[in-house]
Amino acid sequence: MPAPYAHSASLTLDQVLSARKAALAALHVHGAKTLEVRGALVGAGLTGTFHTWQTADRARNDEHIGGRAEESLRLGDDEYLVNESGNVRQLQGLLLLRQHTEDFIDDGGFVREPQYDKLDGEKQLPDGRSVYELTVSPPDGQSETLDLDTKSLMIDRISYDEEDGTSTEDFSDYKTFAGELLAQKEIDSNGDHSYDITRYAEIIDVDRPLKDGVFAIPQNSEIQTDKPVTVPLEEHQGHYYVHVTIGGHRYLFLLDTGAQSVVLDLRVASAEGLKPEGHLEVAGAQRTGGMAIAALDSIQIGGAVLPVHVVTVLSLQGATGSYDADGVLGYPFFASAEVSIDPAAQTLTFGKPGTLHVKGDAIAVDDDRQLIEIQAKVNNTPGRFVVDTGNSTELLLFAPFMRAHPNLVEFQQRQFATDYGVGGSVPAMSAIIDELDIGSYRLFNRYTNLMLAQRGAFADRFDAGNIGMAILKNFIVTFDLANAKMYVQRGPAFDDGRYRERLEHFQP
Repeated sequence: MPAPYAHSASLTLDQVLSARKAALAALHVHGAKTLEVRGALVGAGLTGTFHTWQTADRARNDEHIGGRAEESLRLGDDEYLVNESGNVRQLQGLLLLRQHTEDFIDDGGFVREPQYDKLDGEKQLPDGRSVYELTVSPPDGQSETLDLDTKSLMIDRISYDEEDGTSTEDFSDYKTFAGELLAQKEIDSNGDHSYDITRYAEIIDVDRPLKDGVFAIPQNSEIQTDKPVTVPLEEHQGHYYVHVTIGGHRYLFLLDTGAQSVVLDLRVASAEGLKPEGHLEVAGAQRTGGMAIAALDSIQIGGAVLPVHVVTVLSLQGATGSYDADGVLGYPFFASAEVSIDPAAQTLTFGKPGTLHVKGDAIAVDDDRQLIEIQAKVNNTPGRFVVDTGNSTELLLFAPFMRAHPNLVEFQQRQFATDYGVGGSVPAMSAIIDELDIGSYRLFNRYTNLMLAQRGAFADRFDAGNIGMAILKNFIVTFDLANAKMYVQRGPAFDDGRYRERLEHFQP
């Protein structure tokens, strides 16, 4: 551990940063031309490994834990993520902002450019560590909290807003390797500590040549089909389902852009002889445990083959109300194909990216979080919305957005409603909003649920709400995630709601 450094509770920001520089100088930290680190991952009932490579302007991190695998890649200012299904996405939204701040902290930018820092004072972390707490807000990043140990001036913790809470990265066991300072232990947490993941650095190589191709961008996994495929959709209680085949057996899956993975119900996983691992947490209607992962090479849809490699396994009982799905066709499907949904014809058409002749308004999509998020307006107030084909209602508005805009929606009576999802049901209040703007389309008198949840997907801090299938039924919707676009074309049953009755009692 670095030697203690004298401190005072009344230090200014400049003094704290100067002390940080002095502490690094005393350890003869000068950085490395190349850095390669390998180690172990432990947590949530799983074990695995990580491997990182780094130069001045490039970095790669591979993580394998249980059946999950994720790769992150930085090439200059460009950032990429690769999930366990082999879907490659270039970050351009929320996660890009967060990664810019992480890079700014990691390369010492917060010390070189103190104008983007704010000293919040000396504080104590829950485990008793005394820290200088800074808010770091680079111009192209998300604000994050940085805690510097008052004795060693090393980084003890980085905290940032994520979904419905605050996530933390805790660092300890610092050591210098040939001029490169490294924390040999890191604990990543979303606040529920039974799901924490700990990283232990075990093999550290400094200034050794890196293997050729280590920073190459992988090729995106794609649906395997020679031509576009059209299959029928089934509608049950406002949800749309599609038949898939696994191991020669036919199942009915919910078509859900609000799901970040392909999901199998527990009974389907058992029938297919899969062996789920881990006890992970999922943020559905509520935060809940019971999620596991299992290896599955692929599933078939209308004769086409979708590579999935890994599936999520959990109980889907009650997730969509009274009709239970065998599974959920989520993000990996939409990331591997160009997908068009025609609710009026009740058909799903998909093919390799670039093979469909898309029509309609093009709307920019952010899929950084493996969700389809767009900008829209509610009563002329802009916000970020999840486009959720797995939601049968018209519109959900989340509690953080409502708190930020307390006079946005007027309602006469407290009409209570219930929304369902993974983890159970959550309470809401019914209301009617005057106008919802999506692209160039203006939709009026929209039935809306004002979500009361404080945890889970319906309490997301970044999204205003959720645009459901009852809105999307007005359009033919095409998702082209390869080009970060969604297309909405006026459907045959289009009704902007201008003259619809504003019912006093309704269940969206």
